[in-house]
Amino acid sequence: MEPFASRTKVALYAGPIVLEPGDIKPSTSILVVEDDENILNLLSAYLESAGHAVTTSTDGDHGLEIALSGEFDILVLDVMLPNRTGTEIASALKNNGRSTPILFLTALGSEADILRGFGVGADDYMVKPFSPRELLVRIDAILRRSSTIGSCRDAKLEIGPLQLDDAQPICRVRGRSVELTPIEYRILRQFLERPNRVFERGSLIAGIYGNDAAVSPKAIDVHIHHLRAKLGDQAGDMIQTVRGFGYKLSPHADRTVADDGV
Repeated sequence: MEPFASRTKVALYAGPIVLEPGDIKPSTSILVVEDDENILNLLSAYLESAGHAVTTSTDGDHGLEIALSGEFDILVLDVMLPNRTGTEIASALKNNGRSTPILFLTALGSEADILRGFGVGADDYMVKPFSPRELLVRIDAILRRSSTIGSCRDAKLEIGPLQLDDAQPICRVRGRSVELTPIEYRILRQFLERPNRVFERGSLIAGIYGNDAAVSPKAIDVHIHHLRAKLGDQAGDMIQTVRGFGYKLSPHADRTVADDGV
């Protein structure tokens, strides 16, 4: 299937998409905010043909209003939107305590743009032109990760001053609650599950996004930087950079290994 074009050339919708079993979970409520009406209509057609309830908006302010007033399983956001950008929507939702998964779908494909998207809490980032089937697979991957967190609500991990409870993506540092993005949560959980193990950046990416995700290793560096800052000096220093390899959680060590600028 040919990818959607970005902004200018858009292929005509040729009928319902035929999915393989397990491509995407049924009965998903999806909000799509996209100001190009051709792309928006095509997205709606594909997602609805897969059996999902789709709500749409072409304006950033209106999209944020809908996101705050409803309950959605996932948001698909363009970045360049009238009145309010997709990253501003993501930040506003975070400030309102919403943890709905977000997938950015945008023509902005520079490394800085991608890192900015993950920096505001995105679960995934796709650049136009894109494959509709890949979009469906990525949505499914995000929903499966969210479901895994939800199905392990009684699981608790504790190492040193760090306590992590799967009831929600919030950890505690000596009893102080620290709110994490879903990606930061999953990174920290991998560390706490296997302390002292060195995780290569590629291994962290695979554990968060899946083996086939095209995510820059620098995105992991950004998440680690934010995670350390949120945990504070002593707890944050437990996450050590292992030069040339990746990162590890060292329960009794401070961050003496070179940080490569992160």
